[in-house]
Amino acid sequence: MVGISMKANNIVPLSVLMVLQFTVISLVNQSSFDISYVNILKDTGGAMLAIGAISGWLSHLMPAEVKSVLVFWRWSNVLPGHRFIQLSEKDRRIDTVLLKARVSEYDLLKQNNSEQNSHWYKEFYRPSNKQDEVASTHRAYLLYRDAAAVSFVSAFALLVAKQFLGEYLLEVSYQSLWVFVVAIAGFSIAARNAGNRLVTTAVAISLSGLI
Repeated sequence: MVGISMKANNIVPLSVLMVLQFTVISLVNQSSFDISYVNILKDTGGAMLAIGAISGWLSHLMPAEVKSVLVFWRWSNVLPGHRFIQLSEKDRRIDTVLLKARVSEYDLLKQNNSEQNSHWYKEFYRPSNKQDEVASTHRAYLLYRDAAAVSFVSAFALLVAKQFLGEYLLEVSYQSLWVFVVAIAGFSIAARNAGNRLVTTAVAISLSGLI
């Protein structure tokens, strides 16, 4: 339920990110600033509700596993939890000596990325996921991951539409795709950083004795 609640709470900021992309696309195609998109941000009624519903729907078209590949640019052992030991060793907040004492067979687990994620989830994330710092970082990760996914789906939809319905989309240039490409890259990097931070924050809080 926590994950669902976080995704629901992210609908508004996700919608804002999509409106900003459409504003840039409008600028690319018209060479002028279309204030109507900005006015949508002031609308707490129909327009934002519709965009929120569409953004939420688009974010669910891509499976979570594919979203992770899009964010972390890996095909196997994709999630940062699969590398929580390596990430923790680079985080100055984490005492490696305490971590080694907490994790049995530390060196063996370090070489087994496929087992690291389940260990991290059980021993570090589950006990700390109610902590504000962990929850806020998790929410940021989900927001930027879903934003990257929605941008990817939107770019694909635009490309297909231009190929098969080009005569009806003459005012929309292929340059619009670059807006989505830049957005996908930016959101993916932000999600990756937030995901890595989520992993190490859960470890740091667990080792600190706050839970």
